Amino acid sequence: MTKLTSKPILKKASGILAQEFALPKDIAWAWVTLLLSQEEQKRDSEEKRYARIAEFEAWIVELNLPIDPKNPDSGSVSPESVKNSARNVFEWPHEYIFDEPVAAKHPDSKVTYGDTITKPILDAIKDAGGSDDRPALITILEAYAKEGREPFVNVTPEGIEWRGSAWTEGDKHNLLTIKTLNNRLANLKKKGLI
Repeated sequence: MTKLTSKPILKKASGILAQEFALPKDIAWAWVTLLLSQEEQKRDSEEKRYARIAEFEAWIVELNLPIDPKNPDSGSVSPESVKNSARNVFEWPHEYIFDEPVAAKHPDSKVTYGDTITKPILDAIKDAGGSDDRPALITILEAYAKEGREPFVNVTPEGIEWRGSAWTEGDKHNLLTIKTLNNRLANLKKKGLI
């Protein structure tokens, strides 16, 4: 069986969640796959994984989301509307950082990342003296948000709101919490960025 963290599987899962419309079953599979790949490498049994996929699929179906007007019989719904509904109920997996950081050729050359939140997290780790203490990092990131640094928007009781690279006026903001920060740090470790 292909490892859950293999790049083609993560790309496929990420692609499903980035589509305009997808089947609830596919969204649930992609969601669970990305969430499990972010967790430390404790292996969930196949049975447990399929149970989680079924649970998310049932939850998505019960949301009565708008379906694809071009193909109403397919039953496909918008992953974005699922994401918005999930924000306050379940964790939604963050976009994967597929663009490998460019090796800096010169101290002033810019390193680019596949999403807008990676650089501030790396800056916060630097400001924390290399520590990955979650509460300390959240405090530093909240300070960045209060300074009005990109991509942060607001600090709320739920967490820090930030804009993804594809954000447009009227879209909901992403939410950074201790839990999602934990997942991002695990992902950055896996990529060798910290």
